[in-house]
Amino acid sequence: MTAAHPAEQPPPIRELPRRATWFELFGDLVFVAAVGQATHRLGHHPDTLSVVSAAALFVPLWWTWVLYAVRANRADRDETAQRLIATAGLATVAGMAVCLGAVGHSHGADIGFVVSYVGARAGVGALYAWDLRHEPRLRRIMRAFVTGSGITGAIWLTATFALHGPARYIAWGVAMTAELALPLLAGRRLADSPSDAEHLRERFGLFTIIVLGETVLGFTNGIVKADTDPAAALTGAAAFALAAALWWSYFSGSGTRPGGHEEIAAGGRLMHIYVFGHLPVQLGLAVTGGAVGAAVAAPHDHLNAALSACVLGGTALFLTSTALVRASFTGVREQVVLVRLVTAAAVLCVLAAAPHLPVAATLAIPAALLSVSVVAEVPGHRRRLAVAPAPAA
Repeated sequence: MTAAHPAEQPPPIRELPRRATWFELFGDLVFVAAVGQATHRLGHHPDTLSVVSAAALFVPLWWTWVLYAVRANRADRDETAQRLIATAGLATVAGMAVCLGAVGHSHGADIGFVVSYVGARAGVGALYAWDLRHEPRLRRIMRAFVTGSGITGAIWLTATFALHGPARYIAWGVAMTAELALPLLAGRRLADSPSDAEHLRERFGLFTIIVLGETVLGFTNGIVKADTDPAAALTGAAAFALAAALWWSYFSGSGTRPGGHEEIAAGGRLMHIYVFGHLPVQLGLAVTGGAVGAAVAAPHDHLNAALSACVLGGTALFLTSTALVRASFTGVREQVVLVRLVTAAAVLCVLAAAPHLPVAATLAIPAALLSVSVVAEVPGHRRRLAVAPAPAA
């Protein structure tokens, strides 16, 4: 028997990049409902208090999603047992969604929200415990997570059952701040754990789509409520333009410098900046989205101060945050970073005139500024791609 000619050998099998699993996408659907409840709080009562409360409640919701997404990024094998444990955790996220709208107005809703939130964190801990069967490197991070979650969970529960009025929500804020600090305190435990940079980037992109979806849902519902009012159709068109511009801005500029994604996978400072930098990015989108729905359905010709601040301030927060996240990889003097910071300042300049502008103009102006920004960023994106290393053969 003669050996096959090298040219006749089959090509080597190349492993495909990891993508979000169907179960991860199912989990995102549960978070869609929860994000919707947070943005609806803002739209139903567009005043300063509703904006602050909706933004504050968005943080534990966002953090819950991050915990599940990062855990799956490190060790998910998409097995039946993992799906069952994660399904139990997602049930508690659904509980958060059910209670979220009445938090602050009902003691029962406060209890339900906190118990569901603590249960969701327990679900992440159970997943890490199961993952240890295949990935012993997670042992240190699991211990840190369980210890930290136990302490902060006790604060959440004690505040909910033992405190009343503002003291309860101040204690919640302390517990939430401590939880956000846990990854920073974990130090090398994070760097020693496995991670997939491209999968993580995809997951944050998908959550951004979820939050942007609330903008689309908001203005379509607003047009339906307004029935045949021609002004609502014009405002809806401006709202659609704003949603499209926000999408374009994020997904045209969400990349980092060549090799940056691998640095994210290694943990450490850039990993923290990338993950925590998305909190103001997605919070800005959520605030804008909630306000846009109320703006389209508004019976008045002008937006009140709270809605104007949400539309314009949310857009500026989004631009500033994406610019600073990018700057951590490219440097603050990079063209795209500077364009975004200037655009954010221009958007904020509209705030003074917003109460006197038609609703459609208040939405159309930031959409136009974002569109100009996207076009101005093109040379910077091309330069970044031009120096990117060629794909491995």
